[in-house]
Amino acid sequence: MFKGVYTAASSMIALQEKMNLISNNLANVSTSGYKKDEGIQESFPEMLISRLEKGQRSRELGPLGTGVQLQQTYTDFSQGTLLYTGNKLDLALEGDGFFVVQTPNGLRYTRNGNFTLNEQGIIVTNQGYPVLGEDGPLQTIPGRGITVNANGQLYFDGIQGGRILVVDFPEPALLDKIGENLYSSDYEPEVLAGNFAIRQGFLENSNVNIIQEMVKMIQVNRHYELNQRVIATYDGTMDKAVNNVGNIG
Repeated sequence: MFKGVYTAASSMIALQEKMNLISNNLANVSTSGYKKDEGIQESFPEMLISRLEKGQRSRELGPLGTGVQLQQTYTDFSQGTLLYTGNKLDLALEGDGFFVVQTPNGLRYTRNGNFTLNEQGIIVTNQGYPVLGEDGPLQTIPGRGITVNANGQLYFDGIQGGRILVVDFPEPALLDKIGENLYSSDYEPEVLAGNFAIRQGFLENSNVNIIQEMVKMIQVNRHYELNQRVIATYDGTMDKAVNNVGNIG
């Protein structure tokens, strides 16, 4: 009997973790460059159940599941749609790669190209982190217009400036999300991206499909409620067994 309780409880834990992923995806549906997270569930080993009858050989009834767990989560790096803004410092990456930013904790990577200028005329993220070019932070020329071509080369009213650094990773799935729409890499060596184009005046939307995520949320919620009912049923059965079985009269 307790196996059923443990099985339902493990499923509820996995569903709660999955619901957290879905909720975070929905919360970032409007975050530029955000990449959705997915979860992979894994079943615990099954047990072969047999029925023992007096004077007869045991008869196999079949396998019994012993629960599930959320084995791992991964980030879906598929391309998001591009949104036109007209802002000269809004840059969208089309294809592979990441922008590189300098933070107090070292180099970090992002797909969010919603940039601005700081007081020194350096291109920075909304958090104030400098965006790096191939030769360091990207310095602009005050009073001059900014043009960025598809390869990331900057021009200031015809005067050539730096070139935006765009890197990629052999296994992007190994990148760690650290908040602020940034990624860190402790294992993967970065390489210069080759298959990309920068679109000035555009932002990359998140790749979250709000309808799909809402459907997933409803399904997860229903499965969670079913497991609650299973546990409530076992609880009622055990209550009767403890309080009624053995009573006389």
